[in-house]
Amino acid sequence: MPAGSYPNQSEPIASLGSWSFVLTREDLPDDVAYRLAKTLHSVEPTFCKQLAQACETTAANTVAAAPKPELIHPGAAKYFREIGVLK
Repeated sequence: MPAGSYPNQSEPIASLGSWSFVLTREDLPDDVAYRLAKTLHSVEPTFCKQLAQACETTAANTVAAAPKPELIHPGAAKYFREIGVLK
């Protein structure tokens, strides 16, 4: 990642690429996961403008990158179904 991608990051960081992951505790309530997915989806364009790497952090990419749909939190999955990126 280029220097300046994050606050106080003065040097570039060599790293391997991977999809972004948002990890939570196992007992996260469905409604909280739903709101988190909805909020992240609503700021996708703004986030992308602020950080180039964030352009990959989308609801559609989250679903596409999941090894199995059942690994997506049920609350987030509900939102992804509503917006049509998960069947």
